[in-house]
Amino acid sequence: MDLNIDFLTSKNYTRPARKPVAKGERSAEGGMWCVTVMPVAGLFMELFASNFITGAVLWALVIFLIWFGCFADLRQISGELDEASAARLRPLRMIPPAYICVRDKMRTGEYYRGIVLGILMAAAIVGNGFTQGLMVNEKSIPEKLKKSSVVSLSNFNGSSDNIIGEQLDSWFDGGYDTECTKSGTLFSTVYSGKHGGKSASVTIEIVHDGYAYRSIKATDVTIDGKKQEDDELRDTLKEIFIGDDENGTSVTTAGEDSTESSGKSETSEKDG
Repeated sequence: MDLNIDFLTSKNYTRPARKPVAKGERSAEGGMWCVTVMPVAGLFMELFASNFITGAVLWALVIFLIWFGCFADLRQISGELDEASAARLRPLRMIPPAYICVRDKMRTGEYYRGIVLGILMAAAIVGNGFTQGLMVNEKSIPEKLKKSSVVSLSNFNGSSDNIIGEQLDSWFDGGYDTECTKSGTLFSTVYSGKHGGKSASVTIEIVHDGYAYRSIKATDVTIDGKKQEDDELRDTLKEIFIGDDENGTSVTTAGEDSTESSGKSETSEKDG
């Protein structure tokens, strides 16, 4: 088939004019996309919210921005709507997914964006730190510790492939009992059994403020009724959790780091 495209190269050819974008239309649609993805932004920003207060401020801001976006949008597009349409949208501003569905249906005939916002809001409600914090209890804490890396313990710095549960299995003779108790935001998990034929126990404490884990630390080791202290405790913790970790690199106890730092400071002062 012979295609004649001469008219495309003709000097008399003029490109058809594009339909002009209504004033504010582009910014209005962009603003609605910002509102739509705001729950995802909130979940991402949780990476930087380290405690209950910052988490509360974060989600209060997310909710405010979603509502503000709907109120601001209606104010911007109200000039393009008849009174009946505007009146229909006003009460829906407090329900953002419904507002966006009806708003987009009026303007473009589509409503998928409101559905997307509804799905993302549901995901944010289920996945945010406050909801997850409701599932932190005396039963879930031991399970979390069992699967956590030893470097999650504030006693150690560096990297290691060791897992807390596996290290406890190796250190205790023939298994151990687990008991977890809660006092305010503090969860104390005590592992008790036998080591070298002697009674032994290891205590790990977790602080969870209802939103985030504030600290995870091995605080106590008792062998044959004797509580380990200072260097003895530090050496025993390394024996339990580090052992012969060939894949670990630069794994040291927090106490050793502070000792090294103070030693370096003293050396610097002497050199000076």
